[in-house]
Amino acid sequence: MTINIHDKIIKRAATEVLVPLGVFQKGQSRTWIDDNGWFLTIIEFRPSEWGKGAHLHVGLHYLWNNRDPLTFDYSGFDPYSAEYTGSDEKFFTDMMALAAFAKEKVLYYRSFAETAFAENLIIKNNAVYPWSTWDKMMVCFLNTDVGRGRNFYKQAVTETKDDYRDWAQEIQDRATHRIAPILSNHDNLKKFVLSSIGDNRCFWREKSSMIKLKINNTYG
Repeated sequence: MTINIHDKIIKRAATEVLVPLGVFQKGQSRTWIDDNGWFLTIIEFRPSEWGKGAHLHVGLHYLWNNRDPLTFDYSGFDPYSAEYTGSDEKFFTDMMALAAFAKEKVLYYRSFAETAFAENLIIKNNAVYPWSTWDKMMVCFLNTDVGRGRNFYKQAVTETKDDYRDWAQEIQDRATHRIAPILSNHDNLKKFVLSSIGDNRCFWREKSSMIKLKINNTYG
């Protein structure tokens, strides 16, 4: 695989700034991963639409959902980019600044490892996408906030009851066959979330691009 000069510069900057934090590169891609147990922070230096360069996008991927490829389940807008215009030195300087912004986001998102803190922010998140309500339910169950989690469970079931799109039917199926039988058992609800996280951590570790994902003492 031939790596062009601007990709080499992107990798160099990310390696110098992010690797000392414990962040690792996903294969040979422009995606870097910070492992936080029940979620991954994804740092992506997306290719520019107008030329050679990179646009920064940082967000969370919840490991209780089995989704491949990695999805941005929680993220904000990152208005940072670096364009390659032919000067290697300038592009490296700009990429070091971009990597520094990424570092700030990585350190901020590490605070989400505290599930009570994460729950409050995830619930307040107004992002609209198909799994939003389900994710709010799961973080509540992970944090043993069963009452609130049950409310999101009911909401998820109602939202997808008469929706025959594949994703809606998947939520209905999980709700009916996985959650409903244990809805009255606090311990089993949390165990379900932990088991889902553990299974997906194992799933990702089996991929050659994710072999640096280590076993976590709490989440598998």
